[in-house]
Amino acid sequence: MSAGGMRVNTASGTAPKLDDVVPVRLLGISGAVVVRCRVAWVKDASEELSWTTKLRRLVGGTRKEIGLEFVDLSPEARQVISEVGAAAGKNETIRPDIERFRKSAA
Repeated sequence: MSAGGMRVNTASGTAPKLDDVVPVRLLGISGAVVVRCRVAWVKDASEELSWTTKLRRLVGGTRKEIGLEFVDLSPEARQVISEVGAAAGKNETIRPDIERFRKSAA
């Protein structure tokens, strides 16, 4: 997730098409907000998965990875997006990746 959009995974049967505008409910510290998002790109997420994950997904169906671009953001939506971004920086699962990126960029 970034200030301009986010990447999500979905079942291929329910995946929207390129340029569709879809509502997405985001939950932040200050509450929930529905954000309108334009589908910027769609790709088959199963191509990048390990064979064990692919095997497990055979039962549940294929997955699509979708790039969503935020459109027509309200001040409330901007606040929630900011809260989610700030919380992600403190998430220990992704924090090491951020630190590695900062060191390699220096």
